[in-house]
Amino acid sequence: MKLKIRFWITSAFILCLFVGAFAQNIEVGGKVTNKTNGELLVGASVVVKETNKTTLTDAKGNFTVSIPAKGATLVVSYVGMSKVEKKVSAAGTVNFELTEVATSNLSEVIVIGYGTQKITNVSGAISTIKSVDIEKVNAVRTEEALQGRASGVSVIQGGSPGSKPTVLIRGIPSFTGTDPTVIVDGVQQSLVDLNSINPNDIETINVLKDAATTAIYGVRGGNGVIVVTTKSGKKNQKTEFSFSSNYGVQQVMNTIGVLNATEYAAMLNEGSTTAGGAPIFSNLSGIGVGNNWQNQIFKDAPQQIYNLTAKGGSEKMSYLLSAGYLNQGGIVGGTDKSNFTRSNFTANLNFDLSSRLKFIMNTSALILDSKGVLENSFNSVIGSALNFDPTVSILNTKNTASRFGFSNLLLSEIFNPLTVLDNTYNKNIGTKLYGKFELQYDVIKNVKFTSRFGYTKYDGNAKSFSPLAYYGTYNVDNSMNEDGSAVLGKRNKISHDKASNFNYIFENYFNYNFNINTNHHFETVAGMSAQKTTGNTAGASRQDVPFNSWAFADFTAATGSNNANNTDALSGYYYEYFRRNLSYFSRLNYDYNDKYLASFSARRDGSIAFGKDNQFGNFYSSSLGWLVSKEKFFTTKFINFLKIRGSYGSTGNENVNPQYIGIITGGPSYGPTANSNGYSYGEVFYPGSTVGSAANNALRWEKQLQTNIGFDMSFLNSHFSLTADYFEKTVDGLLFTPSASLYLGTVPIPQANIGTTKTTGYDMTLTYHNSNTRKVKVNTAVTFTTATNLVTATNSDGTAKIFGGGYFNGQSQSVTVFEKGFTPGYFYGFKTAGLFQNAADVAAAPKQTGAQPGDIRFVDINGDGKIDANDKTKIGDPFAKFTMGWNLNIEVGHFDFTSFVYASVGNDIYRAFERNANYTNKPREILARWTGENSTNDARFPRYSFVDNNNNARVSDRYVEDGSFIKIKNLQLGYSLPASMTRKGINKMRLYVQVKNAYTLTKYTGFDPEIPGGILETGVDRGAYPQPRTYAVGLDIKF
Repeated sequence: MKLKIRFWITSAFILCLFVGAFAQNIEVGGKVTNKTNGELLVGASVVVKETNKTTLTDAKGNFTVSIPAKGATLVVSYVGMSKVEKKVSAAGTVNFELTEVATSNLSEVIVIGYGTQKITNVSGAISTIKSVDIEKVNAVRTEEALQGRASGVSVIQGGSPGSKPTVLIRGIPSFTGTDPTVIVDGVQQSLVDLNSINPNDIETINVLKDAATTAIYGVRGGNGVIVVTTKSGKKNQKTEFSFSSNYGVQQVMNTIGVLNATEYAAMLNEGSTTAGGAPIFSNLSGIGVGNNWQNQIFKDAPQQIYNLTAKGGSEKMSYLLSAGYLNQGGIVGGTDKSNFTRSNFTANLNFDLSSRLKFIMNTSALILDSKGVLENSFNSVIGSALNFDPTVSILNTKNTASRFGFSNLLLSEIFNPLTVLDNTYNKNIGTKLYGKFELQYDVIKNVKFTSRFGYTKYDGNAKSFSPLAYYGTYNVDNSMNEDGSAVLGKRNKISHDKASNFNYIFENYFNYNFNINTNHHFETVAGMSAQKTTGNTAGASRQDVPFNSWAFADFTAATGSNNANNTDALSGYYYEYFRRNLSYFSRLNYDYNDKYLASFSARRDGSIAFGKDNQFGNFYSSSLGWLVSKEKFFTTKFINFLKIRGSYGSTGNENVNPQYIGIITGGPSYGPTANSNGYSYGEVFYPGSTVGSAANNALRWEKQLQTNIGFDMSFLNSHFSLTADYFEKTVDGLLFTPSASLYLGTVPIPQANIGTTKTTGYDMTLTYHNSNTRKVKVNTAVTFTTATNLVTATNSDGTAKIFGGGYFNGQSQSVTVFEKGFTPGYFYGFKTAGLFQNAADVAAAPKQTGAQPGDIRFVDINGDGKIDANDKTKIGDPFAKFTMGWNLNIEVGHFDFTSFVYASVGNDIYRAFERNANYTNKPREILARWTGENSTNDARFPRYSFVDNNNNARVSDRYVEDGSFIKIKNLQLGYSLPASMTRKGINKMRLYVQVKNAYTLTKYTGFDPEIPGGILETGVDRGAYPQPRTYAVGLDIKF
């Protein structure tokens, strides 16, 4: 009985304690919405201040939380919106309305090298692009989102599916390469790797432009750094799914005017008769218009993009899982001949292993599948379409092996483009795995240790097939006879290439942030980095594929074997490579009272790529900043924020192969060095060895020094913001090959540090936002970028010229040059001064061999009275004087509109797609040719004849056109369904229509004024693959 009494007394006591404790808390609930448009905010964070109590809003924006009976302060936050705090003292309903933050939000934190920094405290030059802008582009490659949206960055895009663009950050500092370094979630990648990243997975892109921000990357920072941060989940967040889809149809934007069949025939007759020959076509009346081969090769092609993402988290971990699929068909030949497919799978996981230890694992796996056509090169598909005989029928009407028609006039090099497409077979499949494992440990208060292992593994498998082909009855390039048999000595061939590489980077560093006397704030980082790149490539080719068929095009199916009469039936190659780097780095950021800023960084880089005497290099930078708007004397109401900043520092460049002395063993070498690896005795050759390459033990890094002065300001109640910078950078020790006289023998000459360049320019960004009205929200930004590039030294006597931009128009030509005193990669050729109108003009002009009335009058640049190679000079520049971008976003109710316009001014294009053979087709401009005295004086339209003793087709400004353009790159109109129209469980649904490359305003007469290709190839149009116009519809859902 006593035990029962004790039990009930104890139970009653515990119950009283529980009820008393429960009575000390009260329940508070409510709804969180967007103040501007009333949209429910799902996953908003609700925190009871000064406690560890946290909850998130549900699918309807509702929350419930328990607070002490005496009251508490609730803090509600949501990504992209201003935080709101409310003091609550009674149970019941408390609603919160959050306002979207301005684009110039001064509390924003951005990612920099080995850390983050409050944007107001950054004293370097950085451009930032956020996920909302990236997603609306629906980009195939991430670089599309950079074009015109990041000041200081120039992007020249091509049209081939998945192709790599030319990307320049603040001009052209180096001859050996312009690609910036790419950092993905702290792990180093390359510009090539950006085709592996699903743009939908990106949270922000920060472009580091000056030495203050790039010097901490040392030798990797010379061409600028693109820092990509991918999305992640949030702790204590219910799983949120998002799905996006985009389907579009791509079309060629325009075609080039060429002669129809009758005009072509008449022009050939004129060319033949003026050269003293007979007419080619005896009767023009029945020829008709014939075929414009451009209409046969350009096809409508689909583009489709699908993405599915799930993100969320618990108290101890967060996650983001995503899958993406992109397929872009090519408009040249259609999807069967030109295509790019990317399948992405990403997992970003964050774990709190303890209160002080965090583990981060980011992993992405993908499959790349592509095939393409010969483009912007000799005998490209587009080049053939522009130059092929328009009198030929599409299909072959004769009893011969060819499926398509052929010309009896064009007997070599230029073929029916449909035949070229029909005989184009290739495929490239790559698998890639990349990511990082990262541990973050809070050693003591304000001290964090980070250990990160980043990796990239790639395996590629490429295959191409060159079948026997029949191009016409008399064509000298036939490998197949008209009855389908092989031409004697000709064989088909299958080629396989396999590439594999594994790169890793292991970094360990400490971050220590501390204050002294509250006003002095320090942020420090110090660490080390070890990196290794390894890879191998193997290839094999074999002749005699059964049935001359792609279906049997496999190395194991081919039967070719080498013999005395055919040593090329079976061949192969294999090579390996590796590179190692070891680095130490540090940075100190300081601010006094958030008003006076200073930063200093240092990095010591070591690489096996350089000579043993210079394998380590040191790179330093410093910067200062002043928040003028925080001074007491700064009382203007017009300007809300003003920061002035400046920086100076050094970075490097490692675009060089490792230095070594190579030995060649075996038979005779017939390469450019003409070394014979052995000797002959009698009629017998005895193999031996010889030095195949030399090393330059003094070779060092290209060293770049950069100065930057700029300011950031916001004004008119922070609705406007302006960032502007002036920069100047010089490169010393440019990697060049010196003249042969410096070395003995015929061993290939190693590179040396003998060149310099200088680049100056401005870049700025002006933005406007007005998101504080319920009816209309407007966000717009204008970017401006200009850079002036100059080569200031090459070899010791300054006479070196490095040529590029090769093409063939009846003779091998080279149009671009890198040399002292000029811009890199400028167009080099003859200037013209109209046409000779009569014999007196020819006689009075400087000696010009072969000239006659109607020919081009070339300018005697050096004044020596004759026209020769010494009169070549600068005739154009492929790189723009400046570029601009204008991005506009408007929201009215449930509707939204986005447009993006990009302009490039001052870039020239060299028209190199005209083959200039007697029987090739011609641009329609030839109809304005010189036909007699004073008929025209335009050097673009000289007389036409099969015989051209004056060489009117030589490299000259006749072929240079103004490539400046304004492009409407993106138009998008969307509608977000109100909550009343969506099914339960769907938080947001948006439908939209989109047009990409809607319109181009340009004087250029070619397909597309954007022609990428690096320093010596940009702007040379041999029949470049144009960007398509895309009409698309899309759907975005969150649930």
